[in-house]
Amino acid sequence: MQSSVPVYSHSRLSAFEKCPLQYRFRYLDKIKRDTQGIEAFMGNRVHEVLEKLYRDLLAARRPSLDELVALYHRNWEAEFSDKVKIVRTERTAESYRETGEDCIGKYYRRFEPFDQASTLGLEERVTVSMDEANRYRLQGYIDRLARAGDGVYEIHDYKTSASLPSDAHLRSDRQLTIYQMAVQKRFPDAREVRLIWHFLALDRTLTSGRTDDEVAQHRRQTIRLIDAIEAAKAFPSKVSSLCRWCDYMDICPEFATPGAGAAAGVAVATAPAGGVKVEATVAPRPPQPVPGPLQRLAELHERRRTLDAQVDHLRGEQAGLDREIAAIEAEVLVGLPPPSAAAPAAPMQPRGRRRIPERAPGQTAEPPRQRQLFST
Repeated sequence: MQSSVPVYSHSRLSAFEKCPLQYRFRYLDKIKRDTQGIEAFMGNRVHEVLEKLYRDLLAARRPSLDELVALYHRNWEAEFSDKVKIVRTERTAESYRETGEDCIGKYYRRFEPFDQASTLGLEERVTVSMDEANRYRLQGYIDRLARAGDGVYEIHDYKTSASLPSDAHLRSDRQLTIYQMAVQKRFPDAREVRLIWHFLALDRTLTSGRTDDEVAQHRRQTIRLIDAIEAAKAFPSKVSSLCRWCDYMDICPEFATPGAGAAAGVAVATAPAGGVKVEATVAPRPPQPVPGPLQRLAELHERRRTLDAQVDHLRGEQAGLDREIAAIEAEVLVGLPPPSAAAPAAPMQPRGRRRIPERAPGQTAEPPRQRQLFST
């Protein structure tokens, strides 16, 4: 008997976690919207070019970087319209366009001649069931699926965001974990599945994996979340900074009072093709309470994701401070004599007490060690 539960995706699950009301508008009421945030617009144009690159490679043809950049600009000009929203008002459409071009150039120069693995699929649709009864089904599209050797498969995901996630955030990533489940089901010989994120704007590649226990944990969490969605009787709104990117602000009850001032509201800017920004500020009402333990579980999952994002931001800020400190130290220490060879050695630490060793005159402290992600 066919399950009455719909086929879910990572995007559908995330919509409920971020805001149950947005989920209802999009997936239950099926209210269509023709607007798009410029971050998603730029990401789509970059994905199109990388898909073209690998399709040509499968046909034994390697396009030049100039060809791919020209394709990117043609697609941008053909698709850009006043339906593309710019939320971050300090940026322009042209700056986003330049970022996308930079992403393509960095990727091309890093991986040319693109022989690291054999491509098996592009925008490859995969499906997987979370349970034996086939009640909890999910689907998704892998940016690029590749084989790196006998029994070794790679799931590649392209990101155009300008921040790196923490290792903990990568290990909690549900989307590529679902894809791993699907790949292991499709390829019984899979003894290793590599999850690979390409952060194109930063020219960084992060690689992770999942143990059997981690896969099982993700499976249980996904089933619980689907149960929460299926059991939901109410779909309350959830006000957050993400509201600025929501396609349903015009019908959301939280934003019913316009013009209350930027301090109390959320500003949204729309950039027509001519580049003019139009801003509107709306003031939210206090959010409705989230009823029931299952709804609360979904809320806690989203809170965890928000905290992970904040940690990522702080790590990036810390790295910037470390670079600035190192640059200033290098500048002010130029010309100073090296530490004397006869400088006294640091005294021994007494047993049972922790003490910072003394430094010789002119000797500087080592910079703080940074925790490293699995990256190249």
